Amino acid sequence: MLKDPALQDVAKYLSDDLVYYGFYPIKKLTDANTYLANVLKPLADAFPDLMHRPYVLIGNTFEGRDWVANTGEFIGTFVNDWLGIPANGQTVKFRYGEFLRFNTDKKIDEIRMIVDLPDLIRQVDDPVLPPNNARDVWIPGPLAGDGIRLGEEDSPESSKTLELVESMIFGGLNKFDGDQESQGLERYWHTDMVWHGPLGMGSAYGMDEFKKDAQGPSVNAFPDRKGVGHQARIADGLYAASTGWPSLVGTNKRSIFGFEPIHKRIGWDIMDFWRRDGNKLRENWVLVDILDFAHQCGTSPYPPLKDYEIGVIERDLSHYDI
Repeated sequence: MLKDPALQDVAKYLSDDLVYYGFYPIKKLTDANTYLANVLKPLADAFPDLMHRPYVLIGNTFEGRDWVANTGEFIGTFVNDWLGIPANGQTVKFRYGEFLRFNTDKKIDEIRMIVDLPDLIRQVDDPVLPPNNARDVWIPGPLAGDGIRLGEEDSPESSKTLELVESMIFGGLNKFDGDQESQGLERYWHTDMVWHGPLGMGSAYGMDEFKKDAQGPSVNAFPDRKGVGHQARIADGLYAASTGWPSLVGTNKRSIFGFEPIHKRIGWDIMDFWRRDGNKLRENWVLVDILDFAHQCGTSPYPPLKDYEIGVIERDLSHYDI
C-alpha cells in the first residue's frame, strides 16, 4: 500500500481486484495498488493542485451492474514531468472521460479512462497531430448547464434517451454503405447539433460540419467501420454515455491523423457522452485514444511515452463482424 494519505483515502473506495483500462501508454492494470502507483500517484505528483472538473456526471445500471460515468476537464499547474511530457510550470487543462463500475460492496471494481493527451502535449511541446479538420475551440460543457445528475434517476426519460442513442448507433451509424446519407442521421440529431471530439478531430456545429469535418475523415479512412464491443452504455434523464475497448472496429484503408494506412483492422477505444433535446440528440462529447490508435498502426508520434508503456493490450479483432 502506498503511504500517501490522500492515496490511502482513495484506496478505501477501490476493490482489491480492481481492473483499470486506460489510455496509451498505460492501457490495462489488474489491482488497486498498481493503479494507484502507476496512474494516480504520478498524476498527483505532476499536478499537485489538480482540479477534477466534470460537466457531465451520470449513473445507472448496465447488465445488472452499477456504473457512474463522467467527463470534463483536468486543470492544474504542471510542475513535474508526467509520462515523459516536460512540465512547464504553468497552468494547463486537458479533457478526460471516466467510467466507474461498482461491486455489491459498493466499491469500484472497474475503471475506464481516456484523457486527451495530445492536447496536453500541444500545450508544452511540439504537437503530435496535424491541425483539426473541424473547429479548434475550448470545449464547453452542456448548453443547459444541467449535466451533473445528483438526484434520482428518471426512468422514463432515461429509457427514452438510451433508446434514441442505441437507434442512432446501430440503426444509423452502422448503416454506412460508402455514402454518409445512408445513415439517415437527421432522424436522430437536432438541426443545431454540436459535436466535440478530441484534438486531431475538433468540434463541429451543425450536421453539415459534422459530416464534412468530424465524421468525414473517419468514414473515408475506415469505410467498413462498425460500432462494436461496448462495455457499458447507460442513460440518466436527458444524458447518456457509452464506452468500449474497442467501441469501433474498421479496416484502415486511407490516411488519418497524419498516419499512413496499414490496411488492417484497428480498434478504437472511445467514450461518448450525449444530451437529448426533445426527440433528438443535441450535444455529443467524444474522447478517443488516438495515441493507442497510433500504437496499433506501428507508429510512435511522441517517443517519450514508450518508456512508460504498461499493460498494453494485444488485440484480436478478427472475430468482429464488420
